[in-house]
Formats: sequence, structure tokens, C-alpha cells
Amino acid sequence: MSRKYLFPYELIELNWRFWSFIALLAAGGTLALLYPVPELNGYIDPLYSPTVLILPIPTLFRLSCYAYRKDYHRHIFNHPLGCRNTQRGEKHTEPYTGERNAVFQFWNLHRYFLYAGIALLPFFYYDFYHSLVYSGSFELRLGSLVLLANALALTAWVFSCHAFRHIIGGNIDCYSCVYGGGARRKVWSVQSWWNAHHEDAAWISLLVFISTDLYLRGLSAGLPIDFRF
Repeated sequence: MSRKYLFPYELIELNWRFWSFIALLAAGGTLALLYPVPELNGYIDPLYSPTVLILPIPTLFRLSCYAYRKDYHRHIFNHPLGCRNTQRGEKHTEPYTGERNAVFQFWNLHRYFLYAGIALLPFFYYDFYHSLVYSGSFELRLGSLVLLANALALTAWVFSCHAFRHIIGGNIDCYSCVYGGGARRKVWSVQSWWNAHHEDAAWISLLVFISTDLYLRGLSAGLPIDFRF
């Protein structure tokens, strides 16, 4: 027999994605305010990269991401209904409004935030390059690889986006009817496989971004966690 009510600890267990997201944001925001580390030994903290000048844009791009939207609409707003499972605490009396809801309409701007996200990616690769040559000569350090991992994780997330899939081929009904349709279909097929892992890329990129910030803060605190190859 299914249960109609959940104890608080059961709700936390069911909403682990949301609560982990809130915990990471709270921890990261607190550290950023208390211990700013814009640059250290040639390392530019991604949180203080030039992207910080237009912080609302990457923030809205991430918040409007389909992967995150699925989680917070289901686990916070309990909408739309996935199935009639009372253990999920869903509101069965709430009608599904599709994309007529004003909030959904706003999230449709995600495709425009995508353009800004693509434009910001080169900054993270520049941060990696800067860490290699900041001393006047080339040197590869562990921190440089951490910055590269952050740039690659963000790239994987951005280009696996559903909106990007639509741009490169999802808006075509007939590939054989357009010039270069065969090549475009191949690119679309590859991105479709990538897109199937978009949610994984979204969470991994967020964790890597925060881990990079924490790594540089560890260096700033004097921890011996960096070395040259």
C-alpha cells in the first residue's frame, strides 16, 4: 500500500539533487564573498574570470537549462506529474499547463542565453593559456590541468544543450532537401548522442566549476596541492 505522507528525512532523500544544488550554491557563494581570490600565481579563478562582469547571463543560462528545470519543477514545484506516485509528494490536483505558463515562456529565452554561453567559453580557455605562460616561459602545473578540466566540462555542457541540437539540425524536416544536408545530419546525429548525456554534463560541469574554485582557494590558503610537471 502506498503512503500518503512523507517524513522530512524522506523528502530530503527524494530531493537530493535539489538540496545538493542549494548546498553547493550556499557554500560557493559564502566562500566567494569571504575569501576572494581573483588571481593567484597565474591562475585565474573561473568565478572571477571576465564572465563575472556579466554574471546574470551565465547564471540565467544555467538556471534555464533543461536539465535543471526538470529537477526543480518536479522536485520543488511538483509539476508536471510524472506518474501517480504519492511517495513523490506530487500535487495531483494541479493541472498541467504545458508551456502556456508565464514561467515556462520566460525559460524559452534559454536559446538566447546559449549564444552568450558559447561566447563566454573562450575566456576559460584563455585562463588555461594564461596559467601556462604567465611567468614568461612555458610551464605545465597541476592547476593548469584543473583549469583545463573546468573549460572542457563547461564546453561539454554547453554544446550538449537541447537548444544547440535544434540549431544545428533539429529545425530541419528534410535533410536531403537542403544543401549539405547529409553532413549536417551526421553532425546532428553525433550531437544527439551527446545531448542524451546533457543532464550528466550539466551536473558534472557545475561540480568541476566549484571544485576548481575550491582548489585555487586551497592554494591561496597555503596547501601544498600544486606541482610542476
